[in-house]
Amino acid sequence: MPIKIANIIYTLRHKMAFLRVEKKLLGKNTMSGYLHDLDKVFLYLIFSKKTVHNFHRKHSRHHSIKACKRKHYIQMIIDWECAKETKPDKQLDACQTLNKFYPDLRGIICPLLVEFKLN
Repeated sequence: MPIKIANIIYTLRHKMAFLRVEKKLLGKNTMSGYLHDLDKVFLYLIFSKKTVHNFHRKHSRHHSIKACKRKHYIQMIIDWECAKETKPDKQLDACQTLNKFYPDLRGIICPLLVEFKLN
């Protein structure tokens, strides 16, 4: 399978898991959920995996660089929580991801983890 197709399939599986977790935690899917990582699907058709990864992290609100509102942090938590379902290289849950990679965000994320019973 060509690498671009493999990257797209990987992203779509993650996107489906994201929607499942979002529905479980919020009771519904949001427009942000439906659009989650959609940019990557199209960008993989043109650019390398590394270029897509860097662009996506720099411009997506559900990543720590751009997050600034409650809804962005919730999307970030959902992204972390569902990663273990589809990403063999990312087997941590949201709480573990926070503690290992983003301890500086504990003040913002911990109350949300408690709210969603993910602590």
